[in-house]
Amino acid sequence: MKLTSEEMRRIYQRQSSRAFASHADCLSEDVMTRAALGKLNRSDRETLSDHLTVCSDCAQEYRLLRRLKPLIEQAAVLISESGSVIEPVEKKQDAGDRVVMLNPGFLRRFIGIFPSHLAPWAGVAAILVIGLVCVISIISLRRQNTDLAARLKEQISMRDQESRSVAETNHQLAQTRRRAEQQQEEIAELRRSIDDLSQPQVNMPITDLDLQNLRGADGGAIAAMTTPKGGTLFTVILHDAAGPSYSEYALEILDRRGQFVRRLKGLSRSPEDTFIITLSKRLIPAGLYRLRLYGLYAGGSKLVGEYLIRVRYS
Repeated sequence: MKLTSEEMRRIYQRQSSRAFASHADCLSEDVMTRAALGKLNRSDRETLSDHLTVCSDCAQEYRLLRRLKPLIEQAAVLISESGSVIEPVEKKQDAGDRVVMLNPGFLRRFIGIFPSHLAPWAGVAAILVIGLVCVISIISLRRQNTDLAARLKEQISMRDQESRSVAETNHQLAQTRRRAEQQQEEIAELRRSIDDLSQPQVNMPITDLDLQNLRGADGGAIAAMTTPKGGTLFTVILHDAAGPSYSEYALEILDRRGQFVRRLKGLSRSPEDTFIITLSKRLIPAGLYRLRLYGLYAGGSKLVGEYLIRVRYS
């Protein structure tokens, strides 16, 4: 998007103002006044030029002072011509002409303090002094307002940072509170589970499972196991035909889609070539499962057989 010259001027003024850029090395009123009157040396003029290119406020004040320069030059012309005006007036007064004086105001009373031949000089000086004081006062007020705006901007920025910090802290506290509540719920659930497991389990089912591969196909009979109401445990006995013996066995549990559920290690073969495993309701929800028995040896494992079981809960 192409910017107009007016938009570019506004962006420059905003970016280079004291309130935005926080200039700490702005020129003093004395330097600005001498610059407007053309009384700076070369080095000071270069410093002035460099500063006015980066500070729009000082540039605006400099232009304001430059507008007063023609008034000062006109005052100098009036002072130079005052001599020719005073002399004829004095001659007319000597000739007996009557001079009618108006009722003087404050400025006329001030000028009336001085002798008549210095009155024009006093009037011009008073006007120049008043004008210069007004300009300097305006510049000083502008700078005070700019400094106040900069400090206000800094305070607003600090308060915004504090507000963001407080909001972030509150957010972290809320997250910590939610995590603590979740942990309390998990602890309560674990305590209920421990209480359930610590109670005597009666009428818990025991199911015998035979190897599927010994029956010659995956489509062999599927053993069904149903736990009574309130039961949390059940036991399965895996039967294995006499075969190679391993020092340790592992059991892998897969769901009906073949997704891994749990792997149990540390199984040992009984003298009757069986493996006894007790499972909990929390570990094995209702559904169809495939149990794979592995014999473990140094550096590897070997599949011994597979078992199918369907679990139901009353």
